Amino acid sequence: MPPASGDPPAERAREWLALPGGGIRPVITVPGNGGTAELLAWGAWLARLHPVCHCGRPRLGSGRTCGSVECVAALREQNS
Repeated sequence: MPPASGDPPAERAREWLALPGGGIRPVITVPGNGGTAELLAWGAWLARLHPVCHCGRPRLGSGRTCGSVECVAALREQNS
C-alpha cells in the first residue's frame, strides 16, 4: 500500500508480525550487515530515531544530555 500524501513514515507501522494465538504486532524490517534484514519492534525502531547522549541513553530536557550527573558535568567541562 503506498503511503498517503503528507503522511510521515514514522507516524504508523506498515508491517505487522502475526503472533501465536491470532495477535499481531507492529514491526519494521531494517537492513543489517551483509545484506541480512533485521526485524525490529515498532517502538524499538522509533527509539533509534531519537538522539542519544554520548553515554548511549536517550537525551532529555535540553536535548544535549541524558540528565545524569556525570553527563551534565562533562557538558559543563566542554563549554568551559
